[in-house]
Amino acid sequence: MGKPDRMPSRLPTARRDFCKIPRSALLLSSRTQAMGILGLVLIFISLIAHGHAHGPDSCNHEGGLCRVGNCIPGEYLAKYCFEPIILCCKSLPLTTVKS
Repeated sequence: MGKPDRMPSRLPTARRDFCKIPRSALLLSSRTQAMGILGLVLIFISLIAHGHAHGPDSCNHEGGLCRVGNCIPGEYLAKYCFEPIILCCKSLPLTTVKS
């Protein structure tokens, strides 16, 4: 085995500014940062104040059952578990006939 191969000395060396990117190109502008923060705030607000969706715990606690699509016959839509797809369905009250 011989000596390890070395790169020939006649190859050009890399220059320090060969791939230099200005710092301003790497940083986001203050307007872009503000728009990103505003977008996050709007998403957060929309998740907090999302219609009348209460979740399955609230539905079950009040005697309902979460269903996808439609309530079955004999049930009515009381509210939404997850609006607008998952419904909170409750049984129709039994009616008594007085004679």
